[in-house]
Amino acid sequence: MATLPKLLVFDSHPVQYRVPIWQTLEALSPGCVHVAYASDCSVRGHADADFGQTFAWDEPMLSGYDHTILNCERGEPLAGWGSLTGEGVSQLITQLQPSAVLLTGLNYRYDLMAYLAARRHNIPVWLRCETQDYALSRSALKDQLRSLVYRTAYLGLNHVFFIGQLNKQHYLRHGIDSTQLTPAHYGTVDRYAHVTKAEKTQLRAQARVAAGIAATSHVVGFSGKFIAKKNPDILYKMLDHLPVELRRRTHLYFMGSGGLESELRQLAAAALQQYGVPTYFSGFVNQSQLAGHYLAFDTLVLPSQRQGETWGLVANEAMQAGCGVIVSDAVGCGADFWHWERFRVFTTGAAAALAKAVAELAALPRDTEWARPKLRNYSIQATATALATELGKLSPQPAVSNIG
Repeated sequence: MATLPKLLVFDSHPVQYRVPIWQTLEALSPGCVHVAYASDCSVRGHADADFGQTFAWDEPMLSGYDHTILNCERGEPLAGWGSLTGEGVSQLITQLQPSAVLLTGLNYRYDLMAYLAARRHNIPVWLRCETQDYALSRSALKDQLRSLVYRTAYLGLNHVFFIGQLNKQHYLRHGIDSTQLTPAHYGTVDRYAHVTKAEKTQLRAQARVAAGIAATSHVVGFSGKFIAKKNPDILYKMLDHLPVELRRRTHLYFMGSGGLESELRQLAAAALQQYGVPTYFSGFVNQSQLAGHYLAFDTLVLPSQRQGETWGLVANEAMQAGCGVIVSDAVGCGADFWHWERFRVFTTGAAAALAKAVAELAALPRDTEWARPKLRNYSIQATATALATELGKLSPQPAVSNIG
């Protein structure tokens, strides 16, 4: 007996910026999605070496949509290719008889098992992940070998959803036809969707009081892991190049944690002594507490080095709060946002260029609404709608044979 089109998503674990997509998709078309997780480590809590602590996300990650946790872990989950095995994948496909399978990555044996099982069952395979070709520096030989692997892997895909321009270029470069591509841009939950301007102003004031920041200060913020890849210490190098008047009213704000925290605190002490520039360290901030912190910022800086910053979702979060945003040219989202009026891209590692961008944005009045219309295509709703639309093109799915 045929059933209505149903999407079976294979995801490594509940991820805070993907779960809202499944919840929204289910709300758009009840019963249309089922998510299979290899592990629930992000819900039960796991150690994150980069953040330097063990934590679990504090918002509902397993409600609002159908899901299965396969618990196909080997050793420490997410630790490498073989840490998620794929056991139980084929049986789930047989049980659910989906109209299409969506992969969210090709990083684990689990993903490959899901891919191969779907092909054996003659079920269309879709892909939405963040791969692009410029996030890392590689030798010519490694680049050629990598391209061969991707071209081979993509041969069995039926449809691909790209998260941004560099991601789209990657697929076109590796054999995916433009007719197979649909935009499903990277986005985050809009924590300000139902917050008025007056309420934002109040939250901003409260957050600044809590951090000991004057209302007249220009806050340059960093959000993320304190690791070399993110290059957070360049904010202190930038101070040497800021105009004196702006530097006098600059307040740095670090939201996050990680191995470089001790070094950053030493730099903060030196900046206070040399320039009178104070720094606030908020510590690790979980999902439900993010809104006020971003409102306290005037400008977010994501100065990552070319070590794998494929997108940079903190840029989306900051723009939702009305911040100006500055990213290095190693950050993937810059290819999409570079031309927006309160967004700047600077050369990786160039502290003087970063200071120039900070000064340009500091000259503009704070506007909590400037990015809202622009971010509609970079939203959870837009991505869920793209998936629902493509799923609606499929015919009802007949029962599949029991292939092991």
